[in-house]
Amino acid sequence: MDRVLVTGGAGFIGSHLVDSLVDLGGDVLVVDDFSRGRREHLDRAGSTGRLTLIEGDVRSAEDLRPVRDFAPDAVFHMAAVHHIPYCNLHPQEALDVNVLGLDAVIRAVRHAPLRTFVFASSGAVYGFGSDPWPETARARPGEVYSISKWMGEQVMARFHLDRPKVRTVLARIFNVYGPRETNPHVLVDTLTCLKAGTIIELGNLWPKRDLIFVTDVVAGLVATVAGGPRLTAFNIGTGQGTAIQDVLRSIEAIRGSPLDVRQVLSRMRDDDGHLISDPGKLMETGWKPENDLNGGLRRLLEWEDLL
Repeated sequence: MDRVLVTGGAGFIGSHLVDSLVDLGGDVLVVDDFSRGRREHLDRAGSTGRLTLIEGDVRSAEDLRPVRDFAPDAVFHMAAVHHIPYCNLHPQEALDVNVLGLDAVIRAVRHAPLRTFVFASSGAVYGFGSDPWPETARARPGEVYSISKWMGEQVMARFHLDRPKVRTVLARIFNVYGPRETNPHVLVDTLTCLKAGTIIELGNLWPKRDLIFVTDVVAGLVATVAGGPRLTAFNIGTGQGTAIQDVLRSIEAIRGSPLDVRQVLSRMRDDDGHLISDPGKLMETGWKPENDLNGGLRRLLEWEDLL
């Protein structure tokens, strides 16, 4: 990976990925419209001289025109509308960005000397279930966000038929947490309220989620690149499910003080459930998460100045 295109590279996972890629010695081109990403997330990578930044929309052929001259040999397509409630309220935008934006990026690199294309999909394509999902499980997307990611996977399958010599990776990422989060998920809301000293209002607390620290996700994404030119899927998760109420208890134990939490009916979902990965396939590459939940939460709390 000498010349790497990262779409959405100023976002949560994307910016940590860019840091890792420049540390590995790659030259990185980031395309981000800054609707959710932040310029300061790229300060460290920018100081290396290995980063080129384009403010642009991945749906725009004109904005993507510099990609042709950059001639990447690898692509990590991270740009997407992520937040599920937002996607449900704005389905047209979610499908437009998450599906047609991917198609536009594929068109922009059609003449590039690609060896690898990694598409950031989601564990949400499996739907909810009590047991960990392997990559062989049938997709059961149930809402706009997961449907858009499943559609993106179909676009990538078509891409691989057109370019069979490119390693084409479907990276099914589970629930990520850590510094630089840009969407208002449970942990973000919790820490925001902690800083403000206000009541933490949440929805369902019983569902188990496969929570994985952001730098472990990045290491997993990089690990998927190794291998031959084939279409392949990898789960990026820990394989462990933790209920939201147990995450809150862990935060209380780390900080040594109780949280003021109230469940709010309007935030509770009837169609909720557990979502856990089977990451065995990715672990066969030699990758494994370095952060357990308590260690990751401690790192996040320290970064937020809450310890």
